[in-house]
Amino acid sequence: MNAAVETRIPALNQPWPEQGGIYIGSRLIDGAVHHVVIPGGVEFDHEDVPFSRVEQVVNEGDELNGHSDWRAPDQEDLMLAYINAREHFDKSSWYWSRSEHHGWPWAVDFEHGTTNRYDRHDEFRVRPFRSFTLSDD
Repeated sequence: MNAAVETRIPALNQPWPEQGGIYIGSRLIDGAVHHVVIPGGVEFDHEDVPFSRVEQVVNEGDELNGHSDWRAPDQEDLMLAYINAREHFDKSSWYWSRSEHHGWPWAVDFEHGTTNRYDRHDEFRVRPFRSFTLSDD
């Protein structure tokens, strides 16, 4: 008889070492529940990144905390991080998302939780994120 493998999802804002970082919550992506993890705190930020390089900067890195599927966050990821894990972000900085609205890129301010569109040439921080589904969701 095969024993079922039980996956324990940690409490919000707690380490999830098997998944490479800190669990910041779950959200629907294409109709499926995805759990979202950040690799850790500001030491994982890429600084002074123009919007045109957001995805490239995150993808340039090698494996991080045992995973290679890190990606640039979208606006919803950053808002989830602001709600559940803002203490892991630089509150005096804006963070790029990979999201755009009518051709304008979006960024999130971690001091007030403000989202705004900015010029593509502005330079802000970007943090890798990863999201995944679990077979028992």
